[in-house]
Amino acid sequence: MRFLILSDIHGNIDALDAVLARTPPDTYDRLLVLGDLVGYCANPNEVVERIFELEPHVMIRGNHDKVSTGVQEPDSFRRVAGEAARWTHKALTPENRGRVAALPAGPKTVNREVEVFYGTPFDEDTCIADEEDAVRAFKASRRHICFFGHTHVPVAYVQRESDVAATHPIPGGPDTTVINVDKKWRYLVNPGSVGQPRDTDSRASYAVYDSRKPSIELRRVPYRIDLAQQRITEVGLPESLAFRLGLGR
Repeated sequence: MRFLILSDIHGNIDALDAVLARTPPDTYDRLLVLGDLVGYCANPNEVVERIFELEPHVMIRGNHDKVSTGVQEPDSFRRVAGEAARWTHKALTPENRGRVAALPAGPKTVNREVEVFYGTPFDEDTCIADEEDAVRAFKASRRHICFFGHTHVPVAYVQRESDVAATHPIPGGPDTTVINVDKKWRYLVNPGSVGQPRDTDSRASYAVYDSRKPSIELRRVPYRIDLAQQRITEVGLPESLAFRLGLGR
């Protein structure tokens, strides 16, 4: 079975469309969406509608999904993130706001070998930023392979007995990084961000897991960043949100 794994789309319809063009529905069996459909970029309604049309097998919420729909107050957000969340709340149609607000928290079990969560299995708002964080997440997780989001940085942590090592795709490097899956080991994988990468590579980032091979591919695809930037400035969102798309930060 082939899974398409998307996270942190953040209202960037141009990046999402580029990913879906590279990996259309007839190339995978199930879609997993790890959170933050909205926030930062200018097309939250288009993103929400596109994702719901695809009928994901599993979909969970992220912190911007909560704040942008009024589920949670923006107390922990920095100024620009808070401005974007308030704009998104007003921009969302009542139907789409309700759909995003109703998204469940992770972790969620996908099947006997896969589970997903947004931040960590013990706290949806906590980030996994390094190997030490990954060790704690492995201890709390329940499946052989776990996919998570939140950091906007693609990475695969592999646990071999008591050892945990990280594989980071090279920013600006090949468009596909392959992690071969060994059933004796455990995997904790962040597909990166579709809509706002933060690893200095501005290309949209996502993952494909093929359980038949078995392998996980961390993929990058270019998109029209200039269009996404134009949309951001035209609706009056902070210009810094447009600028950072070009930096991949």
